[in-house]
Amino acid sequence: MKVRRDILLFAALAIAAVVGGWWLLAKRPGAAIEAFIRDEALRTQAAQPRLPAADAFRATVCPGEACVAIEAGGLTFILGAGAGAAEGVRALGLMHPTLDGVLLPDANLPTVEGLAALAQASGGAGRREPLKVFAPSGSLTVVDGANLLASGGAAPRLALSPEGVDQGLEGRLIFDSGVVAIRAFGTADRIYRVDFDGKSLILAGCTAQAHDILAATRGTRVTAGVLAAGSTELRPDTPPRCTDVSELLEASRQARLAAILIIPTDPKGARAAWDDLLTQANTPAAMLATGHARVDLSGPTPRVSAAQ
Repeated sequence: MKVRRDILLFAALAIAAVVGGWWLLAKRPGAAIEAFIRDEALRTQAAQPRLPAADAFRATVCPGEACVAIEAGGLTFILGAGAGAAEGVRALGLMHPTLDGVLLPDANLPTVEGLAALAQASGGAGRREPLKVFAPSGSLTVVDGANLLASGGAAPRLALSPEGVDQGLEGRLIFDSGVVAIRAFGTADRIYRVDFDGKSLILAGCTAQAHDILAATRGTRVTAGVLAAGSTELRPDTPPRCTDVSELLEASRQARLAAILIIPTDPKGARAAWDDLLTQANTPAAMLATGHARVDLSGPTPRVSAAQ
């Protein structure tokens, strides 16, 4: 059956009209400004504070790697408070007035220098009561100093949480909502374990010891980890402040972590050596983390994903 020539001509004219109309709209005066305003509105909307879903269980590295945001069972905790942590939490859309606490793995300056700004940002988001801080023993001076910086003489914006109940091999129970539990292992340098929905997430700062990782995973079923680490590859003559990444990878293998995010703390030049280590490690899902990298335990199997 032959198609009539006038139908084909009409179709061609219709397509030309649509394309031409789109071109005129896109090129009209002010169109570029409108597109810019629209894109900015979408970016602002994406950064608006949001509460985590009740079934979410994930940890996301903040932009700038100054902190890690943990979402579990509708709760939000922040691991670490490095410089830029407040901006990082805000960029993830998690700077809401009901933050449930800050977990400090140690009291070293790179871990706590953004604590005051984090408290101020939480207050600016509408928080009225002090933000809880979970920290190793002896951290009261750090919290008091951050309060002086954050409040300027007003009511404290941070409150150091009690040490919690020591349960021996089960660690120190520092938080328990009945649904989400957080345990601490180690003394001066803490490792945290978040338990939710039959799964566990290990959170370790760069001074964490490998044997504490093994202790934290004892008795768990499905476990993933976010671990900060250093490397002696570039400066072997300098005593490292952070535990070497190869040690943590070996501990992770022994602990049978199902998925791992490694946050590098050494100069960027060491990344190639770290990539080689991850390639050689007998680990099913391990990744070097940058901002927005995530380990997700919400599904049946923990998985890691790269920066968005």
